[in-house]
Parts: sequence; C-alpha cells; structure tokens
Amino acid sequence: MNAVSLGAQRPAVEDPMAFRNVLGHFPTGIVLITGIAEDGEPVGMIVGSFTSVSLQPPLVGFLPTVSSHTFSRLRTAKSFCVNVLAGDQEDLCRHFAGRSENKFDSVEWTPAPSGAPVLTDVVAFIDCTFESIADAGDHHIVVGAVQELQVCRPVAPLLFFQGGYGQFAPMSLHAPFETDLIAGVLLAEQGRAEMEWLASSLGAQCTAMAVVNDQMAVMVAGSGSAWDAEARLGERIPLMPPMGELCLSWENEEAIQRWLDRALPSDECSPNEYRERLRAVRKRGWSLTLKGDYRDEEVFAALREYSSGCYTPAQERHIREIISRTSSSYAPITLKDGESYEVDSLLAPVWDSAGKVRLVLRITHLPSSATAQQIIAWADQLMLTATAMSINPGARS
Repeated sequence: MNAVSLGAQRPAVEDPMAFRNVLGHFPTGIVLITGIAEDGEPVGMIVGSFTSVSLQPPLVGFLPTVSSHTFSRLRTAKSFCVNVLAGDQEDLCRHFAGRSENKFDSVEWTPAPSGAPVLTDVVAFIDCTFESIADAGDHHIVVGAVQELQVCRPVAPLLFFQGGYGQFAPMSLHAPFETDLIAGVLLAEQGRAEMEWLASSLGAQCTAMAVVNDQMAVMVAGSGSAWDAEARLGERIPLMPPMGELCLSWENEEAIQRWLDRALPSDECSPNEYRERLRAVRKRGWSLTLKGDYRDEEVFAALREYSSGCYTPAQERHIREIISRTSSSYAPITLKDGESYEVDSLLAPVWDSAGKVRLVLRITHLPSSATAQQIIAWADQLMLTATAMSINPGARS
C-alpha cells in the first residue's frame, strides 16, 4: 500500500500539534531521572524518552528539552539514576512533573550506589554516569554508561499514551463480552438453584465456570455454609495444560492441538499423556483431580494475579510455570476398591444448544480419604446437576 492510497489528509510535518498527535499514538514508558546536583540537593525530572542504547557496553539514553531548568541542574551531578515508575505511581509522576519546589521532601527514597535517589516502590533503577550530551533540535541527547541496575518491584510499569497515563496488561486477560461470555453467564444464573442444592447436599463448594476463548471465568458459586468466604467469583483460569481438559475432551483436533501447544517445555506430561487424559474424560463423562504435591496457596495466588490483569510478561511466565506444576494431580487413574483418595475437585460439562461445553461445573472442599464408591457417588450427583443445567443434555453422545 502506498502513501497516496491511505486516503486520509496528511497534516503538515511542521505543525507541532500534528507532530505531537501522531507520535502520541506510540506509547512511551515513564521514568524519573534523579541525581544529586552540585549544590548537594536531590533533583529529579520526569522523562518519556528513555531508551536502551547499547548492550556492549551497556548504555542508556534520554532526551530532555534544551529549555529544561531541571536538566540544567541535573547535568551538574556526577551521575544520574533512572527510576522506572510502576503503574500505580501516577500520582508520584504528576508530583515530579509539577512546578512545586522541594519535591523530595514528601517522598521516600534511598541512595543508589552512586548516591542518586532511588524512590520507594519503583519497578527498577538503573544507575549511570554521564557518557555524552549532544544537541538535537530543541532537545539534548543524553547517553549514560550503566554502572549498577536492579529490579526492585516486578510489576507493570507506568505508560503514557495519547495524553493519558495507564499501564500494560496482556490482551489475553480481557475476555470480551461477546456471545460466549453472555451465554455462559445466563446459563450459570439459570442453574443457580441446582448448584445450591448440590453444594448443600454434599457440604461442598460448587462453582460454574464459563468457557470464553482460551480462558475459564468463575461466574456463579453455590456453597455450603463453611465455604462462603472462598467463592473466588471473577477468577480467571487459563486454558493451558493441565487445566481445561474437560473443556477440550469433546473438541476437534485443531482445538486440542492449540491447547497442547500452550503446555510449557518443563511440563512433566507429554502430549500423548494429555491425549490419554482427554480420552479418559470422554469415557467417564466427568473429570477428577487429586491433591498434588504442590502448595495450594501458591496456585491460588498465581490465579489471583492472573485474574487481576496487572502483570508483566515475565510475571505471566512465572504464573504459567506454577500452573504447570499441578499436572501431577490430573493424571487419569483407575479408582480401586479398598483404596482411599484425597480429592481436590470433580468437574462435569454443561452443554449448550450447539453441543458445545459452555460451562464447567466444579465441586471442591469434599471430605478427605474418599473411597472409590464415594467418589463415583459424588460424580453421579454432579452429573445429574450438570445435565439438569444443560440445554442439550444428549450432546455428549
């Protein structure tokens, strides 16, 4: 496509407002550059032009305006420190972008190795010496030689985009309010009475999770009185091995392969073992998970972080790593008479009119040391409830 075919009238490059408007469509990270000026006082300036310059040697850069009074003081310092601001530090950013004097009086900071201020709760700091300062139009190009650096709080950074502040969150977190989600919510609400009955009769917790794209979202919870505080409504669960096998067991090969592709290389189970699990679920009609050798609290914390939407790509990888450790509890088993089992959850599908698994019904907090007969009895009750909630109960066949 050439420039003429774009159609829209292009603004004059010389128009400063047009330049700012177009460049404003590119998000920039926000940092606070700090130092100790020659008068011994701390100085700091907000910068949206910070960038990495070189790996060998490690160099970074930023571009202050030539007219900046703050930079005229900062350049008298022997070093400077880049404070990467977090997404929840917008007020701090506005504070340093303002015109008030003595800005450091009201904030907490500690000295970097060079002595330049590192503010509390920033994402990271990068301590530098001045390498060079060159002029470029109405800005300076400042290059710093990195001496020390550290991640202080691995959270989403503060961004500036089209005149406003915000923070990064992966698009995969935001389940759109499309047909899948709406249909799941309606189906869950219609089955609330059945879920309450099941939870009450088993003295357990019962939740309905809507299947939306590559996630499950907890929509409705029915609980015995002992578990009311743990409903975790709104929690989102990624459809990645080992989670989501009940949703994939009746799907086509393309969908199953996409699910398998989300498994981490470190996963203990192979694709063939996961396919065996899917076959076992199809045969039984329901899914069983046992309590594994992982800490439940760590998994719950990972899911809460996933549901919050406020994580970085590095944090997402860590969350997925924690989830993958639960694969040992999902292995298909043959329930044997005379043995007892520590059940974590039982799950059953709720079908829509198109024969798709629209909801996953899950019961948890079941009694410990359950026999095979007890587990099958629970599964029978769960299946009765799931069938009663389904629009097309015969879809499984």
